[in-house]
Amino acid sequence: MKIRNQFYILVVGILVMPVLAFVGLFGVLRFRESEAVQMPGYDEVSSMAGGTFDRESWERLSDFISHKPPTMEFSILDAESRIVFSTIETHKAGDVVSDEALLDYIRDTSVDYFYQIDAPEHLGVGGFFVLTRIDRAMFRPLSPAQWLVTTFAVLMAVLFLFSAGMAVLIARSITQSVLALDAATRRIAAGELDRAIEVRGSNEITSLASSLNSMRLALKDDQARRSRFIMGVTHDLKTPLALIKGYAEAIGDGMADEAADRDRYVGIIGAKVDQLAGMIDDLIDFVRVDTAEWRSRLETAPLAPFLRGLCKRLEADAVLLGRRAEVAIDLPDDLAAPFDERLLTRAIENLIGNALRYTASGGLVRVSARSEAVGPAPGRVVIEVSDDGPGIDPADLDSIFDPFYRGSSSRREQGMGLGLSVVKGVIESHGWGIGVVSRPGEGSTFVIDVPLA
Repeated sequence: MKIRNQFYILVVGILVMPVLAFVGLFGVLRFRESEAVQMPGYDEVSSMAGGTFDRESWERLSDFISHKPPTMEFSILDAESRIVFSTIETHKAGDVVSDEALLDYIRDTSVDYFYQIDAPEHLGVGGFFVLTRIDRAMFRPLSPAQWLVTTFAVLMAVLFLFSAGMAVLIARSITQSVLALDAATRRIAAGELDRAIEVRGSNEITSLASSLNSMRLALKDDQARRSRFIMGVTHDLKTPLALIKGYAEAIGDGMADEAADRDRYVGIIGAKVDQLAGMIDDLIDFVRVDTAEWRSRLETAPLAPFLRGLCKRLEADAVLLGRRAEVAIDLPDDLAAPFDERLLTRAIENLIGNALRYTASGGLVRVSARSEAVGPAPGRVVIEVSDDGPGIDPADLDSIFDPFYRGSSSRREQGMGLGLSVVKGVIESHGWGIGVVSRPGEGSTFVIDVPLA
């Protein structure tokens, strides 16, 4: 049960139980009133007493007797010691009891009963006296005030037991949940990520178990990703290093006697060093965007001049590689956004470089940028880099931005597979979004979504 619901039950119980207790007290008192003695009518006793009293006197006496507690027994005797009405079993209505016999009866039974004789002359009724008795074994009936005090005491006891029980239940629920979560977090802190977190019960604290499980799985995936990262880096760095070492040893062993051979070997070594430098730059950028420490150094600058500067190099590279370039920067010159110029340059150049690489000779590479309004919000800027190359296999689309992933069309290319991963990291670290639309044989379009604050 949710802890919130347990507290609700506790509060409702504390509020409702006093009402129920007072309703019960009222019911008991009403029940006791309903047990009042049923007195015979005037006509019935008048014939028995021989008309020695009037109707009004009997009604006053009946009212007086009816308010006596039902636990009392009594007999009503007239001036001639005749029993007019009686609830005492041994006294029968109509019998005449002498004073001596009545006193003897009281004396003989006083061990078991308390007796009292009343002459209700204060009621304006003369010629009658009432003999009342109550069993000694019975407790004296409680007055309404005593009933109230007793009920209040019982109420306090019930409230205490109810509150204590609910407090113990809530404390136990919280303690068990906290201890279970503490044990689970200790296992995660110790690196035990393969064991799922199982917490019994259902409350606000145990619901954190699902969050901890999600965190555990995320840590496990991150651990696996880092392992793949190290393995990928090791594998990709070994190839150029091995070539550099091989050609350097060949030169050292005198295998390149001719100057032309030595120059060719040195050129290969230089190319591999440049390749290593590019890989190291990719690694630095990959780690840098993963830490997000650079975000505090973002500077707000106009986007249009920045993008036009990048596209000038695209046009030159396209001519050199025999491709066609098309640029459409449809943005106001004063439209600005916060960004890291060096990282964003590297990210967009990576996309442009891929577009040039995978576009056949004479193919088209297009870079565009436009602003779009989004209701009353400031809007957004959409930057697109597209080509008409072979496209991306649908099976590769979901993983194209993963580190060290090489799709079917890029396996022949050298590199560490960090390019698009770095691009995504740079874009998302700016608070922007990136996606790709591609169909085999129709080219690809990478879309950068820049929300404007």
